[in-house]
Amino acid sequence: MKIVVNPAYETLRAHIERLPDTFGEGEQIYAARNTLSRFRWQGGDVVVKKYKVPVFINRIIYRFFRKSKARRAYEYALRLEELGIRTPQAVAYIESYSGGLLADSYLVTLYEPYSRLMREFHTDDSLTEEGKKILRAFAAYSVHLHDAGVLHKDYSPGNIVFHVSSGDVDFSLLDINRMRFGSIARKKRLRNFRRLTPSKAVTAYIVGEYARLKQWDTDTSVRIALRAQERFFAHR
Repeated sequence: MKIVVNPAYETLRAHIERLPDTFGEGEQIYAARNTLSRFRWQGGDVVVKKYKVPVFINRIIYRFFRKSKARRAYEYALRLEELGIRTPQAVAYIESYSGGLLADSYLVTLYEPYSRLMREFHTDDSLTEEGKKILRAFAAYSVHLHDAGVLHKDYSPGNIVFHVSSGDVDFSLLDINRMRFGSIARKKRLRNFRRLTPSKAVTAYIVGEYARLKQWDTDTSVRIALRAQERFFAHR
């Protein structure tokens, strides 16, 4: 078993090391392909994500050729923190092996208190005045993210949470094991919005604001984004 603990949270090591035995004792907050449970350790809340055991071929790949999802998410969280981009703070990750191949793996992060999801913008009806204000902030946030060389490859409504306070909107990224860092071409930036919503009006509004901030042609930018959106939802 491999256990890596963020030095800032070394005091939680005893809890982390027991996770393979105690995971079922947490408050389950999500269960599908992967399972998320919430724990209270030493007066603070953490979330533990247990990844589904990979299929056999991927167990080989993760053992010898590619970092596990838990490790990637942990390392990407540290990298985002260095860039000043919010994501649940990385506490630790665990990889356990069976027959020399990856079996269970866990990611431990601090609990993210932001509770609103970009799923609020699923339909045209979400384009209220308040909704537009949030979407303008989201467009500016996306510009900052992309300009910093961060491409979330699953930039979807369930992976972006936000909080509104005193008129300011702050965002946080979830499920970050699939990311790319480096210079991002214009079309790739615009296609990054394809998963956000099936609403063409919402996508057009976000991309229009994004293009305005980047001083790009709005009509061309929206057309590229909507074409990518159509293809994505046509194949779901």
